[in-house]
Amino acid sequence: MQQQILKEKKLETCTAPISLQDIGTLKELYQLKSETRDLREPIVRNIMEQRVVGQQCIESLKNALYSLETIHIDDYTGQRVLRLDGKKQIEVDLTYEIRELKKDIYYLEYGEDLFINYLAKFIPDFRKYVNEGVAKLRGKKFNAFITDRDGTTNNYCGRYRSSVQPIYNSVFLSRFAKNRCSYPIFITSAPLKDFGILNVSINPTDIFFYAGSKGREFIDPEGHFHSFPIDEHKQELIHLLNDRLRQLLKDPSFEKFNFIGSALQFKFGQTTIARQDITCSINPEESTAFLKKIKSIVREIDPKRRNFRIEDTGLDIEIILTIDKKGNNSVKDFDKGDGLEFICKTIDIEADCGPNLVCGDTSSDIPMLKKAVEMCDDVWTIFVTKDQNLAEEVRKICPQNLILPSPDILLTILGLLSL
Repeated sequence: MQQQILKEKKLETCTAPISLQDIGTLKELYQLKSETRDLREPIVRNIMEQRVVGQQCIESLKNALYSLETIHIDDYTGQRVLRLDGKKQIEVDLTYEIRELKKDIYYLEYGEDLFINYLAKFIPDFRKYVNEGVAKLRGKKFNAFITDRDGTTNNYCGRYRSSVQPIYNSVFLSRFAKNRCSYPIFITSAPLKDFGILNVSINPTDIFFYAGSKGREFIDPEGHFHSFPIDEHKQELIHLLNDRLRQLLKDPSFEKFNFIGSALQFKFGQTTIARQDITCSINPEESTAFLKKIKSIVREIDPKRRNFRIEDTGLDIEIILTIDKKGNNSVKDFDKGDGLEFICKTIDIEADCGPNLVCGDTSSDIPMLKKAVEMCDDVWTIFVTKDQNLAEEVRKICPQNLILPSPDILLTILGLLSL
């Protein structure tokens, strides 16, 4: 399929080659991941323009893969370890980084049809889910495609800074957004940039709306920035909070939380700090104690609890500025539903146009789905989850639904729908 098309177009050479590297520090790991992003982004653009990707690009990806696979493994723990500085070390699980590079290499070497067969080998009932999804959504052109990123359209990574989007992922998503959607919108809890979703995405720049901080800030395909207004007093409080957290993580007792999962992220109207990662590298008792420490800092700054809400996911501590509830004097935390409403009003999406597709994977995406159902007439949803309670909640909110166990199944469905 893809190979046959690409053979008709001119060869595109690699503009950002990657050499073999000896990765010994976390900084070097992040530098390599940045290089893979710089390499992958033009590859996606070339594929979208139906150019053949040169062998040098594939060799560069193989060099990156080998550099990761040869990171030192501790003889005692059996885990890969990297230095934070001259003395301190941290264990790193590179499952995401290695697995996604292998997928990209296979995708480029063997083409799309064989790549989909490759995915089917590793995901139970892959074909069943894909066929069901394609049959249910075939022929539809969506007004809005509103989706979360991590865990929904992107596999989870142990460190957000390492979660660079894979090539196959971007091609499937970008093709679907370009061919089957009028308003393709990412809404994520991560920041927009520095360091946020724009730093780990490789989609062509003129396709998606990217919303960070649950939709408090977003950038449109033309590059225009928009932000939800924040009260001046609340802005001062979150600056104070952020300063306190910066100082806390300089303490040797807490600095490890700088290097796991989401780490410390300053968002627009929200701050996230990781207390655990997907591989549970922090002792549970220590993680719980850290949560209590963060809560005590928030209470010191906001003793009446009117300005901040704390949402604990078990991995991340989300500290969110409140907003006023409509029609009364109470406050609520800002959620993705509020973000979606702000985005729709700002870019003037017509609510009576449809169908609209909403995709998520956790309870934090439920407000986004509820708001879409509230605002729009024809809503479909796909949730990536194995949590049966969450799946049942999704079914109650939106009868036109599909529940999937893996982001790669969702990506494959969207990729096939856009051909």
